[in-house]
Amino acid sequence: MLAITGLIGSGKSFVSSIVREAGFEVLDADALAHELYKKNAELRKKIAQEFGDEAITENGVNRPYISKLVFSDPQKLELLESIVYPVLQSEIEKINPVFIEAAVLYKCPELAKKMKEIWVVEASEELRKGRILGRGIEDGRVEAQGVESSELRVESCLRRIDNNGTKEECKDKVLELLAKYIPGIIRRDISLRKYTTFKIGGNAKFFAEPKDIEEIRALFAWCREFKVPYFILGKGSNVLFDDDGYGGIVIKLSKFIAGNSLHFLIQTVANQGLGGLEKLEGIPGTIGGAIFMNAGAHGQQISDCIKSVTSITENGEMMTRTKEECEFSYRSSIFKRNSELILSAEFNFIPMRQETINRNRKEVLAWRKAKQPLQYPNAGSVFKNPANNLSAGALIESCGLKGFSIGDAQVSELHANFIVNKGSATAKDVKALMEKIVQKVKEVHGVELESEIIYPPSSPAPGPSSKIQSA
Repeated sequence: MLAITGLIGSGKSFVSSIVREAGFEVLDADALAHELYKKNAELRKKIAQEFGDEAITENGVNRPYISKLVFSDPQKLELLESIVYPVLQSEIEKINPVFIEAAVLYKCPELAKKMKEIWVVEASEELRKGRILGRGIEDGRVEAQGVESSELRVESCLRRIDNNGTKEECKDKVLELLAKYIPGIIRRDISLRKYTTFKIGGNAKFFAEPKDIEEIRALFAWCREFKVPYFILGKGSNVLFDDDGYGGIVIKLSKFIAGNSLHFLIQTVANQGLGGLEKLEGIPGTIGGAIFMNAGAHGQQISDCIKSVTSITENGEMMTRTKEECEFSYRSSIFKRNSELILSAEFNFIPMRQETINRNRKEVLAWRKAKQPLQYPNAGSVFKNPANNLSAGALIESCGLKGFSIGDAQVSELHANFIVNKGSATAKDVKALMEKIVQKVKEVHGVELESEIIYPPSSPAPGPSSKIQSA
């Protein structure tokens, strides 16, 4: 854990907001204490015993009453702290946050010793008092916290942040401190729009293109330590990033075999007189992504030719699975249900005349050109075909939705299972259009369409928020 601490009015909450905005988790100890008042009946009982029934409510503590009582009496404040802080410390240790914003560290020396580093936010007495009064906080509380900065010291891991200047100056100092916790291969605030075929999306907080296995392991270890969610990106051909971007790290596999395009694979083996996947020509995703979702078209699917797949787990362990162990099914595989990253694959292709392979490829490409809106940014088929040989495109078209638009997102006039970006469509537009389609198809046909497009949340929970690789 790393701590952000300081006296009241120093600006520690502002520093915490910068750290959160930068993409890291920060636990507010003060907010956690008030959560504990609500959910911990034993804690409320002890407070009532010492300060009377008036000190508690059904939802926690009577804050105005407690504040008036303890901030005018140092002994009562010390008593309250002796009741609350051990429970608070225990809860913090269970949560084990990356950062903790805690003014109480000087009262919890055992907790302070567990911090990897402590950032002490400092401001002059005059500035602090001005900020405090501006927030309407009583003077008594200021006096009650009258500790010396030296009491916040843990010399081995202390960093001081001078907050006597402008907000921008403070922000620069905080980002400088954060930089040492971000590996050099990671870039910050990268636009995702140019990495997707939809040309939609905000910025990724973090972005990396690892060049070897060790860099992948290092990235996964960093994600575990700092609880940073990750998203694996290939060509961005079936991904819709949020307008607010992605609040974790996007890992792009451009340097690995699995990050090569499916076209590259089909072209390479066709030159050697090997077929079996040529009808997948024109699918714009990566090899890894095609394996992940068991991509298919015109009666072929990538699993037809798979011999084995090699992947890496979140813990850095290499795994090789046979075709049977990959548990392939319609638009699915075992990789959709675990958190492994596909690195490479071994194939059993079918020896064929090169003329036959290339004729099949040309026919497929001609069909795609005639049937799919390739002139506009899109993410391929939006919905999976339902069971019973139903066509998602036919169902949508029968509902009269071809050409229907929300903003610049439009149901393609050429193929109803495509949504196109006519120029400045937002993720909000596309999602609203998808919801409209699902609602209408269910209303008319009683069929629930399932999205084939991946939509990573802008504020994902720690861990692999999505394991898609054709993205």
